Amino acid sequence: MNESEHIRLNENKWDQWAPVADGKGWRYEYLRKAQAHVIELVEIKQNVNFLDIGCGTGWAVGQAAKKANYNGNFYGIDISDKMIEKAKKNFNEHNNFHFIKANSESIPLDSDFFDTIICTNSFHHYLHPDRAMSEISRLLKPDGKIYILDPIADHWIIKFIDKFLKLFDTTHIKLYSSKDFEYFMIHSGLKYLGFNSINKHKKIQIGEKY
Repeated sequence: MNESEHIRLNENKWDQWAPVADGKGWRYEYLRKAQAHVIELVEIKQNVNFLDIGCGTGWAVGQAAKKANYNGNFYGIDISDKMIEKAKKNFNEHNNFHFIKANSESIPLDSDFFDTIICTNSFHHYLHPDRAMSEISRLLKPDGKIYILDPIADHWIIKFIDKFLKLFDTTHIKLYSSKDFEYFMIHSGLKYLGFNSINKHKKIQIGEKY
């Protein structure tokens, strides 16, 4: 698949989902619970510079801000125009919230700026995961941390799901193992700190900038 087609498919998919992305039901609860696990784990101090890559309608950005008493700069990027529009609407009363349409591989924000970056349930959609990780490394301050939550292909069940998704989801690229994430981080100039297990299939991969 070429890059422009991959971007178009992702834009269309998430634009279509945006009107109901803050809805109720098992799918939404699953995603919110995953984001809540990440926000609970990360240390978010006041005056933080925080970024959510693949932010959707901004829910996790709002939770991070709440944890910091709304003191800091809170950013979200997403490939979908409609997700970004909805995120801006959800948090239009806060002038320190910033939502920007961007591809994870080319994020128009300053280098060495963020204390904390998160990415939940979107890394497997990235056509060039090495480029995305290099962008994360560029954006982090020294000692800044990245937390990535995705289904992890350390178990045969997830490897099977990965093959299934490739057949039926045109936006899906690959589910990665913990060793894959370690490789991506190290080769992007990050220190791999290991993972925090939610269960045997979901792990939060953690890295830190030197």
